[in-house]
Amino acid sequence: MNDDDIHALESIDKLNFYNSYIFEKILKSVFFGKVLDFGCGFGTFIEYVKHNLNKEIIGYDVNPKAIKELEKKNINYLKSLENSDQSFDYIISMNTLEHIKDDQLVLNQLNKILKKGGILVLYLPHSMKVWTNLDHLVGHQRRYTKNDLHKKIKKSNFKILSTEYVDSTGWLVLFLSKFFKIDLKYDEKRLLIYDKYIFRYFKYFDILFKNFFGKNILVVARKL
Repeated sequence: MNDDDIHALESIDKLNFYNSYIFEKILKSVFFGKVLDFGCGFGTFIEYVKHNLNKEIIGYDVNPKAIKELEKKNINYLKSLENSDQSFDYIISMNTLEHIKDDQLVLNQLNKILKKGGILVLYLPHSMKVWTNLDHLVGHQRRYTKNDLHKKIKKSNFKILSTEYVDSTGWLVLFLSKFFKIDLKYDEKRLLIYDKYIFRYFKYFDILFKNFFGKNILVVARKL
C-alpha cells in the first residue's frame, strides 16, 4: 500500500453507515466455522463482528501499518498464507484483490486453505466505466466486470453461488464525476458527508439496481 492507499483506508474505516451496510450483506453468507478476513486492513470488519456477534475471525494483511494496528487491537492474524497449516470454512476478502497484480494466483492460494465445500466471499470494485483518478491514487490494478471475475473464480475451482452489485449511488457519483472531468481525491470530510447524508438514505436504491450496476460487486462462491 502507498500513502494514498493508507489514507483512503483510514477514511473508509470511519464510514459507519456504509460499513455496517456492507458488513451485514457479507454476513448473510457466513454462518461461522473458522473464518479468515483476507486483506483485513485495520481490522474494522473483525471488530464489527466481535462487537455485534461475539465471534472471532482471523485476519491477514501484509501492510506494516495495518499489522501494527492489528497488534494494537489484539486481533489474531496470520503472518503468511504459504506456510500456514490452518484451513478455513469461510474466507472473506473486501477491496483487496484489485490491488494485486496476479489475482489468479491469490485465488488459487485461497482455494488451497479453504476446506472442501468452504465458502469464498469477495467484495470488489466494479466496472471500468467508472475508473477514475481515485483508482490510480490507491494503486488499483483493475475494476472487475462480472464476466471476468466469474471466469477467474471458476478457474480457481470454485462454483459461483450468487452475485450482486452494491452501491448504485456510488457508481452514479463516479460516472458523473468522470463525465464532467472532476478530479477526485480522498477527502475525508466529503466521504463522511456522503456517508451520513447521501448513502445512508440512497442505499435502498440497491434493491432496484443490484442486478444491473453498482460501484462494487459481491460474489459468493463454494470450493469444489
